[in-house]
Amino acid sequence: MIQSVSYLHIKPLVAYSAKEKGVTTLIPFDTVLNSEQTAAGVQGASEGDAKEENGSQADANTAKDASETVDARNAGDQKVMYRDPVTGKNIVYVDVTEEAKETDSSAEKTTSATSMKKTKYDAYFKKAAQRYGVSESLLKAIAKAESNFNAKDVSSAGAKGVMQLMPVTARSLGVKDVFDPEQNIMGGAKCIKQKLKEFNGNVRLALAAYNAGSGAVKRHGGIPSYCKNYINKVLSYKEAFETASAVG
Repeated sequence: MIQSVSYLHIKPLVAYSAKEKGVTTLIPFDTVLNSEQTAAGVQGASEGDAKEENGSQADANTAKDASETVDARNAGDQKVMYRDPVTGKNIVYVDVTEEAKETDSSAEKTTSATSMKKTKYDAYFKKAAQRYGVSESLLKAIAKAESNFNAKDVSSAGAKGVMQLMPVTARSLGVKDVFDPEQNIMGGAKCIKQKLKEFNGNVRLALAAYNAGSGAVKRHGGIPSYCKNYINKVLSYKEAFETASAVG
């Protein structure tokens, strides 16, 4: 008995004629790696030095292609382009690893926001927000950045409590016990309220003044460079608290 045999008829994506001697469009890993290493060395040199170092126009073109690839990655574009050695056409590859990283980052952000739904001093933050007309999420964000809600925290500069009030500032705000979380939060809310009023509602300037003092902001004609990380951190926490509140 003759048994029939089935075959899979698979067409190649690209068919080349015999005169092309079966040159493949696949680029060896070593070639790509060498191209990127060459590009890294060429970036810091002038165009003339690069050509002299490569020794030929062909090598210079290879370095240029690799450099464009590195630039595309640095620009945040995960679509990486290579040149087909046979057709001369550009081929786009997508780095799926980077896409996975973006997905992980989103999941991490969601987890972070979820974990910030409540604090042990929520009642005090709510009370302070209502009394001084300041965003509750902003007050929590300042406390998170300043002390991570540690009522006994003391900084190297002498700032104390949840909202990290300096002793002189605390007294001027009517805070008698800086280590009492309710008094400290009330004092911090009153302070940021004053800063917001002083700087016409500009939150970034108010935060800079809270962190470094109003005098420092005025001397610099704006936000001192050393306050920028602090401001970004507070605003990031503020957004996280608001997100957590919105999702319920």
